[in-house]
Parts: sequence; C-alpha cells; structure tokens
Amino acid sequence: MAGIIDIKSFLVKPVAERREIKFDRFDAPFIIESITEHENARLRKISTTQKRNRQGQTEKSLNTDLYVANLMARSVVQPDLNNAELQSFFATEGSASDTLSAMLLPGEYANLQEAVLELNHFDDELEVKEQVKK
Repeated sequence: MAGIIDIKSFLVKPVAERREIKFDRFDAPFIIESITEHENARLRKISTTQKRNRQGQTEKSLNTDLYVANLMARSVVQPDLNNAELQSFFATEGSASDTLSAMLLPGEYANLQEAVLELNHFDDELEVKEQVKK
C-alpha cells in the first residue's frame, strides 16, 4: 500500500494558461487561454441536444461541431469575440463562435483549433488513452 499523501498536495487552483497565435492577415495576435473542466462541462451541456426515440426514451447527443465552436469561442480572449463592433462588421451579432468562423480562413481556423485543443490538454488525453491500450 502506498503511503498516505497530505491533502495539501492537491490544494492547487487551476491557472489559465495563455498563448499567442499570430496570423499574417491581422496586425495583432489572437490570444487563447485554457479553461477548467467545470467550464468544459458547461460547454458540453449547451452543445448537447435531447430528443425522444421511438420507445419514448430520452437520448442525449453531443453536437461535436457546436461543442468545438463553443470551446474555441470561449478560449479566445483576444480579440473580444463579443465586441459589438466586431460582430457588426462580420454580420454575426450575438454569436461569438460565428464571429470567429467569419473572421478566419479555413486553414487559420484549423490551426487555431489545434492550438486550443493542445492548450486545454486534449492532446495529453489522447496520449493517456494510447498508453492504456498497450
């Protein structure tokens, strides 16, 4: 049996990590930050739909495209995707995720998505799953 570890070893609040992503078309870099699992659960919840199947049971379904769009919009802290002027310019009033997708070219969006997933340690999760398979 392993020795008992002092609980104080786990009294560490998460600190948001930040990273700059520079695209040549923009004068300023995008800044992204990591989120907590608590916030991630909220994003999964708002990206999940419920419907009744033929047997009358409720089925939940995660819309992964919506989830990733919400995760990306939440992770971008610069530019402010909720800025009224920015949303008006891109005709995406009321939607930070639509503003982000309207601003970026497909390759830029893919690069930003990769950076957001990496910053939130989704790459680590994949590595752990691969280790468990072995």
